[in-house]
Order: sequence, then C-alpha cells, then structure tokens
Amino acid sequence: MTTGEKKKYNMKNKCSICSKDKGRRECKLKENTEICSRCCAENRSSDCEECPHYVQAEKYAVEKMKNAGSNGMILRIDPEVDKAVDDALILMEKGKIAKSESLIKDLLDKHPDIHTVQFAMGTILANKKNYADAIVYFDKCTEIFPYCLEAWFNKGSAYMCMADVGNALKSFQKVIDYGDKDEDFVITAGERVREIKGVISKTTGLSFDEYIQSSDAFAQGFSDMNAGNYEKAIKGFNKVLSFEKNHVQSYGNIGLCHAYLGDKQAALTAFDRALAIDPDYGPALGNKQILLALGDDEKMEDIQAKPVDYYKEKVLTKKWWQRK
Repeated sequence: MTTGEKKKYNMKNKCSICSKDKGRRECKLKENTEICSRCCAENRSSDCEECPHYVQAEKYAVEKMKNAGSNGMILRIDPEVDKAVDDALILMEKGKIAKSESLIKDLLDKHPDIHTVQFAMGTILANKKNYADAIVYFDKCTEIFPYCLEAWFNKGSAYMCMADVGNALKSFQKVIDYGDKDEDFVITAGERVREIKGVISKTTGLSFDEYIQSSDAFAQGFSDMNAGNYEKAIKGFNKVLSFEKNHVQSYGNIGLCHAYLGDKQAALTAFDRALAIDPDYGPALGNKQILLALGDDEKMEDIQAKPVDYYKEKVLTKKWWQRK
C-alpha cells in the first residue's frame, strides 16, 4: 500500500472459507481471496509466515507471555471483538461516524483490554480531527500491544497534523523498529521519516538528533512558561537557540517571560530579536505593543500563553489514516 492510499473492501464478497461474513483480509493460502477476521485467526498456521497478520499475531503471543501477571491473567485476543471492530471501522469509512463511534464506545466499556478496540477509537477520533484525543487511544493500544504498527503509524500522522514533528518522527521510527522491512507500513514510515528529515535539514540545518533535542527543549520551556516558572523557561528557550540561533518563537517567548518578570528592557530586546528574524511575526508585534503601552511601574499581566506550533509552517503534513 502506497502513501495516500487507503485499503478498500468489497462489501459484496463473502469470506472464501465460511461464506458467512464479509471478506476483509487477503489470504495468500486461499489464492489471494478475501477471508473474514474470524477465519483468519482460526486457520492461521506456520504456513502463513509471510502474512503481516501472522507476524503480528506471533509478536502478540510473545507479548502476552511477557505481560502475564502474578494473578495468572494475560492479555486477550478475541476474533468476535476484532470482527465488531472491523464492522465499526467500515461504517466510519462509509461516513457513518456517529454510529461507528457509538459501537466502539460500547466495545470499550466491555473490552478495554483489547488493543484493537483502543486502536479503533483512536482512528475514529483522528478522522474527526480530534488528534490529541486520538493519540491518547493510540497510546493505550501500544501499551497493551507495543507491536501494533497501525497505531504507531496513525499516532505519527496525528502528531504531524498537530505540527509536533519530534513526536511524529519518534512514532514513525517505532514502525520501522518493530516491523519487517518489506511491510507496507514500514516502507511508508521510512519514506515519511526521510521526507521529514530532509525538510528539517533544509530548513534548520539540524541533524535528526539535534532537532529532537531542540524540539524537546522548546516543549519543556513552553510548559515551564505556562506553569509560571519563567526563569527556568528562559533557560529552555535559550537551549533551543543554542541549536538554531534564528528560532523566532523562542525569542518571542523569552520576551514574554521577561515581561512577566517585570524586566521591560530585556523583554523588548527579545521581541526585537524575534522581529529582526521575522518582521511579520504576530505574537512579538502584539506583545511589544502591549508592553510599550504600560507605564514604567506596570508589569505585563501574567496570562496563560497560547500554544505555539513548532515549525508548523515549515512542515508539509499529509492526513492519511490506516486501519487494520
């Protein structure tokens, strides 16, 4: 499967084994005919070694053994639940989002320990553009089953849509780390990682590791700023500037921190540095005007800063959601 392509299911085809349920998975042992998820699970054998569903099932079996608790309980695979998940995601693809979400919510109430259910809710929320909430469910999915390539891939796509390039790269890298090199997900994830690294190198001059460190420092500095830890936040933004000396958002946020601390001159200097890099940078323009309007003894009001997207305009995002 190539970038931008979604798997389509022929809803008229019955499973070539049971002839009852819809065929959704191409089976090489059945001359590439489509079979249902239940028959896929029930007929899976060592002859299926080249099939990605077999590979994931084997990894899942290993993970079940690793995660067996002291009470003897292990993680579950349930073909009936997988079929219900498939049906719900088909409804999503047909545009029946509300019905699909309702079915998955019901499955979540009954089977929160099954990774495919968590994955499905994340995918539905991602299609609704609720990316932050989607990531929560992709995280739950990979906590249950770390080898779910679809969840890592969709998590990376969600981060890209949120302009969080650092976490997107980490997620796509997990696909590469956990998958086999010939799998579609791994190939596409590799393409995305190379593409993002190319954009980063071209626009910032940073290596992948340097970009991740810079991105993490910016995120921590912004968190400290919102928590009122302004001196610590300034150190964080200065760390970003040690990687990229013309990072306009960091200068703008340093200006805000100084303004909140009552150091008007330092704040104006930082705002001017930001505007020297980008004369149209709105946050610095607006905050400088506010600061200049204050009296000598006045301090900028300490308000909650709005999130700043990290290199959002420099990264071309693609909205493509994979399903199982």
